[in-house]
Amino acid sequence: MMEDHTKAKAGRVCGVTVFTLLLVLFLAVKYDFYYDLNDDTMIKDILSGAYTGIPSGYCIQMLYPLAWCIALLYRAIPTVAWYGLFLCLCQFGVLALIAWRLVNMMQSTRTRVLALLLEGALALGLFQRELVFVQYSVTSAFCMAGAVFLFSTTPATEKASVFFRRNILPLCLVILSFMIRTEVCIMLLPFLLLAGISKWCSEQKFFTSVNVRKYLVLITMAFLGMTVVYSLDLLAYKGSEWSGFRDFFDARTKIYDFYELPGYDDNRDFYESIGLSKETYALLENYNFALDDSIDTWSFEAIADYQEQLAGKGNGLENTFGLISKNSVGEAIWLYKNQLIHNISALKNHLTGQSGGAEGVSWTVAVTSGMVFVGYMLYLVFCILPTSGKVRMLAVLKLLGLMLIRSVLWLYLFMVDRALDRVTIPLLMLELVTIIAFLVSDSQQKKISRTVTYAGYVVCVLCAVVLFVGNTQKASQEYDSRAVADAQWNTLMDYCRKNGNNYYVIDVYSSTSYQGVCYSEKMFTNVDNSSKNFDICGGWAAKSPLAKQKLESYHLKDIQSALMNGKGTVTKSYFVANEDREPDWLVRYYEKLGIHMKAECMEQVGIFRIYELKQF
Repeated sequence: MMEDHTKAKAGRVCGVTVFTLLLVLFLAVKYDFYYDLNDDTMIKDILSGAYTGIPSGYCIQMLYPLAWCIALLYRAIPTVAWYGLFLCLCQFGVLALIAWRLVNMMQSTRTRVLALLLEGALALGLFQRELVFVQYSVTSAFCMAGAVFLFSTTPATEKASVFFRRNILPLCLVILSFMIRTEVCIMLLPFLLLAGISKWCSEQKFFTSVNVRKYLVLITMAFLGMTVVYSLDLLAYKGSEWSGFRDFFDARTKIYDFYELPGYDDNRDFYESIGLSKETYALLENYNFALDDSIDTWSFEAIADYQEQLAGKGNGLENTFGLISKNSVGEAIWLYKNQLIHNISALKNHLTGQSGGAEGVSWTVAVTSGMVFVGYMLYLVFCILPTSGKVRMLAVLKLLGLMLIRSVLWLYLFMVDRALDRVTIPLLMLELVTIIAFLVSDSQQKKISRTVTYAGYVVCVLCAVVLFVGNTQKASQEYDSRAVADAQWNTLMDYCRKNGNNYYVIDVYSSTSYQGVCYSEKMFTNVDNSSKNFDICGGWAAKSPLAKQKLESYHLKDIQSALMNGKGTVTKSYFVANEDREPDWLVRYYEKLGIHMKAECMEQVGIFRIYELKQF
């Protein structure tokens, strides 16, 4: 009997391993893995040492304990793409863990195969793009999704020690998600809380000492784990330079991501009161604020306070019970309703190959929204309609709770105007995984005929296969577009490397995209972690101790003086911008300082122009 059990377990391990390897091989053969945005490449550059020349755990976006570990790997073997490997391991690892739970829950080989087919088709049909173009916020969501699914489907037990042991893995995934992208983890915690409440309520007796120990100990351990890693992060950044920069970072984020800049002409008196000229305002407007050291924490905080005052007077932003937002609750509800309508239109257009009507809605958002709806319907058919009494009431409450959480979170995103794909995709992913977890765990406890079960599996697999075909086409189109955009960016990178004795300051908006396609970088092809002799003239790492360290390594004091190329300059500095972005604002800025400059184009590199600032 023991030998049969061991063979069965070994067979399941092999099945899950083959399943995961097939997913990886399909994507690796068809595509190259990319960092999705320049945020991800900046994190990689800091961790690998490509930013300052020395691998550093101070990557600002991730918590320091995790970043320090990855930076340590780069110090050990600099030529390996450790950050990319880490992100891919998290995403494919979560898919493997979910597959392992599924094969252990299924009672027959046929249902195990169908379950793996369904997971694979859903993963590639919904999130193929996210598995290829990897974004750390979405990776954080993958970890949370794994935690919710594993916790929701944990086998019941009356022993607190066994319960805790079975949930160590979900606990670790939550803490990992928290370290990768704290804001995303916190946003998605309500889904985990709903899963915990639902599981506790499904116990035969709610208020027992065993149940209290089981759930409160797990919650306490999760809270303590997050507190410990967050405290270590605070400790790492407690130095005066980093502490001051984080205040600057928070104030900058508040303005650019949530409040926006008030117009200069309509608010001239305010800007003059804080010493901000129109020429300096232009640096804020085009995100090139690293050029001026006078733009500091106090400046951003003053602008934020001014925006809050305007909101309090009903001018500009909205003030809803102390929450400063771009839209009111009523406007958010209207946008939420329109989003639901646009998702339906976009799904139809994507599947039929039509265009127009909902072009702003991405494939992933549209089809995941559709699958969430299918999940709700399946839960209604399989877990609510066949039941009665307390079981039905609990199932209904779970469904209503999930709908309430998703509605509140979506309304918040619309209020603050942050319904971006890298935020909404994690939201939809968790909603889908939660409803699937409820469906799998609840249907296991009910007697449903094999015919109905198999029919449900087959229908879902067929739907997922259709989505897989569509998503493969969409991902391939974006992959080809990335190749065109990156050809332009790589041309500039090659130019900078060939002129390694110079230093290049790149206009922020010239460093983001080409024809609407973001510049990015392949994870595992032509890995080069050598120090880069360029930096962008703004962004979230600007004015950080690392940015100052980078300038010092090229014997430069600051960007403003570096571009002047004065006497005794060791490193020649140039300004880089797209051919359609004339640097007139840059010349006017220096003129405001009393320095007469002209920007002379020295060379055209693809779509980029290399400017030298010359005094006259």
